[in-house]
Amino acid sequence: MTFVPNMLRLFLIGFTALSLVACQTTNKTAETVEESTDSFEYIQAQAQAQSEQERLQQELEQAKQDQERLQADADKAREGQALAEEKTRLEAEERAIAQSEAAQAQSEAAQAQSEAAQARAEAAQTQEGVVNDSVPMGMPASSVYFDFDKSFIVPKFDDVIRSHAGYLRANPDLKVEIQGNCDERGSREYNIGLGNSRALAVKAALELSGVQGGRITITSFGSEKPLALGHDESSWQQNRRADFVY
Repeated sequence: MTFVPNMLRLFLIGFTALSLVACQTTNKTAETVEESTDSFEYIQAQAQAQSEQERLQQELEQAKQDQERLQADADKAREGQALAEEKTRLEAEERAIAQSEAAQAQSEAAQAQSEAAQARAEAAQTQEGVVNDSVPMGMPASSVYFDFDKSFIVPKFDDVIRSHAGYLRANPDLKVEIQGNCDERGSREYNIGLGNSRALAVKAALELSGVQGGRITITSFGSEKPLALGHDESSWQQNRRADFVY
């Protein structure tokens, strides 16, 4: 009778011990699972944080590259603008220099023409004796010269007209032929007409100076009787004239 209760007591003790062990094992397993879950979430959170940090770092690098590119473009634009402004300034200086040189050249050319005309007028006024083999002593030898495409007599040749008019009045038996000439520019027909107009202008000037019109004849050679054979303004100026042939 005593053996059964003892066995029962031992069974109960053993069952209680096993229950305690099982309970402890369950608790430890739950704790392990909980710790494992916490560790996974921690690792996952760290991974996400690292991924976010890497993304932000990439965005920062991209922004830095964009900033450097924009700065390079701005520097390039400023350099291009500076070069364009420098080119514009140099071109303006070159134009100013060219205009100044052209103006100086025109002034020198005008001065040379004025000096040449003055020299011819002075030569006509002071002329004494034979000018060349075909001109007798005392006979005026100067011609009247005209501007391009013009047939009116400019005032600086008034002395030439007076010289020939005085010679004709002093020699009433003489007659004179006025020969109009042009430079090579223009058609033959046009130059013949222009040469005729120039000869008529000189004839009218002589008549105003007291020479009878019946003593004056006119001829136009157009551009067919040049004194200078060049193809520049200097030569053309010599060929735009009216000659006096006695």
